[in-house]
Amino acid sequence: MVHLVSADRERLLELGRALGFQAAWLQYKPLKDPRTGQRLAAWHWDVWGSRLARLDAPDTPRPG
Repeated sequence: MVHLVSADRERLLELGRALGFQAAWLQYKPLKDPRTGQRLAAWHWDVWGSRLARLDAPDTPRPG
């Protein structure tokens, strides 16, 4: 399993659509910026199984 993490929620949603994820699966979790110690908004997908294999597929759309 991997976590795909980003402060850009829309970018993760775009990738999720390409992988067949439901938007309701996107999880919010503020993360600490190691440079400042401040918490920043961040979202993540938990990815495993066949969807994890699709991340490496050459035909998987790359957002952004």
